[in-house]
Amino acid sequence: MNLLKSKLRRATAVVAGTLIGFAGVAFFAAPASAHSSDVKGTPWCDTATGEWVVDWEVNTDNGNERGAENYRFLLVESKPTPVEGIVHTPDDADPAFPHKSNEPLKGVQRVPGDTRFAKLEVQVKWSDEWIEYEHRKGFVKFRGTCSKEETPTAEPDASLASTCDGVTVTLTNGEDAKADAEFTVKGSKGFEKTVTVKAGDKPATLDIPAENAAKVVVTEKSSDKPILEGKWEKPADCTPPSEGQTEIGYEVTCDSLIFGIDNTEGTETFTLVLKSNKGATKTLVAKAGEEKTLTVKGEKGLVINATINGEAQEPLKWDELKKPEDCDATSTPTPTPTESTPGEGGGLPVTGPVAGSIAGGAALLLAAGAVLFILARRRKVKFTA
Repeated sequence: MNLLKSKLRRATAVVAGTLIGFAGVAFFAAPASAHSSDVKGTPWCDTATGEWVVDWEVNTDNGNERGAENYRFLLVESKPTPVEGIVHTPDDADPAFPHKSNEPLKGVQRVPGDTRFAKLEVQVKWSDEWIEYEHRKGFVKFRGTCSKEETPTAEPDASLASTCDGVTVTLTNGEDAKADAEFTVKGSKGFEKTVTVKAGDKPATLDIPAENAAKVVVTEKSSDKPILEGKWEKPADCTPPSEGQTEIGYEVTCDSLIFGIDNTEGTETFTLVLKSNKGATKTLVAKAGEEKTLTVKGEKGLVINATINGEAQEPLKWDELKKPEDCDATSTPTPTPTESTPGEGGGLPVTGPVAGSIAGGAALLLAAGAVLFILARRRKVKFTA
């Protein structure tokens, strides 16, 4: 017997058997390791809705196997709600394997804020007919409760009211407002204003002239739609003065005040009462068709309170009245003991041109044309210069 030859044959047989064994293992194991999938979920709280959100991701690996470039889902199960973006592939799907291998497939799952857990289970089949018989599962546990956070909001509102001169826009921010209201008010002819009403503040008003109020639009930054649309509509009581009305006014000279009533086109009697802080009272009465004037001597500290048919007017203060430019600024008017000085005991009511000084004052009033009048007919007459 050749022992050397026998031992050599035995060793050769062992090596050959080992190689065959390894080859078998490689043959049967290679497909399993070349095709695999993995499921992962990432949770987060959506405070805008008060829901838990899970971002799911399925990763598949085909080991670069030829023919396994795509895959399909034989099974997709999720709890407690479906996963948007990751669904079972129907048997009649076209293409039959719609998903690409080696590329992550993402999906989103939303669940109520008091949910305790969520899960996703899948089974994958590749386009080379390889099936992953062991299902892949992903599990997420939520900690605590997801709650909705209240976003501070404004409560904007607006209203519009027409006046004789234009419109008044009132902008409000409700009592329950938690944020500032930022308004933009647009009118015609390029008019535009921005107004902010803070939470808790009183309403704000904005006046728009009639020429800019042919169209008024109010918007607020939190809304895409206008909260007010309107226009100026002239009120019925804004009728312009007609002919035949009474004019009442006064003129300031260097040393006097000349009062006048032009009632030549009037239809009723007007009475002008002048009370001086010096103690005197003067009265000027003009009946329908009459024109009357009255001169009052000016002096330092003189204040005259006037009424027209019993309606009080703004006081006239001599020291604050604007004098003609040609007056001597260094001279100070002093009272003279005449019947027309309210501070010297007062005089009788003047009803016509009964004195030369008054007639001269009337001539000056008409010649200068500087008397400023306030129109009045059966309504309140303001007494201004």
